[in-house]
Amino acid sequence: MGNQRSIQEKQEHRRRILRSLASTNKALRRDWSALLCDKLSAWISLNREIEVIATYASLDSEADLSALHLSLFGHYQFAYPRVSQRNLSFHLVQDPSELKKGAFNILEPDPLHHPSVSLGSVDLCLCPGIGFSNNGARLGRGKAYYDSALPLLAADTFRMGVAFDLQIRDYLPVESHDVCMTHIATPSGIRPTPGGLS
Repeated sequence: MGNQRSIQEKQEHRRRILRSLASTNKALRRDWSALLCDKLSAWISLNREIEVIATYASLDSEADLSALHLSLFGHYQFAYPRVSQRNLSFHLVQDPSELKKGAFNILEPDPLHHPSVSLGSVDLCLCPGIGFSNNGARLGRGKAYYDSALPLLAADTFRMGVAFDLQIRDYLPVESHDVCMTHIATPSGIRPTPGGLS
């Protein structure tokens, strides 16, 4: 019963955040994304232990990180997710223009041309979501792809929730299988979370 209540609560939070996102326009989201990429680029350059970065190809309403890959081209390895049955596999991609539309019409790597990478070797996971809490809770789209991928990261991997400021909440419901973020990144800046670092 408690689990069903948590699911309903998550659905209500999703509706509210998606309504907030729907009130923005593409130009505004583009400006926010550019600012966010600048913040991420500066933060990454200060953390010299980072070599492999798991990123994503954005949906229309998500923060677009394509400029980050281009700005750091040649300095880091970037891995992109691919939906494989009920799981995500990650593949190294040199040029994001090589991504092709795959599951859910999302740009994905081609496993025949882009080698797979173990999530255990990822140093920084840039994680999309519908919303995040200040404590590091992540609210996904309810399909559990990242829920199955995040536990496979090494314990010392940076798990960074990436979103616009209006997607950040003081509280979001958390279930036992949810993995908290160690950091939250928005156009306003990057900060560690108490939930993810505990």
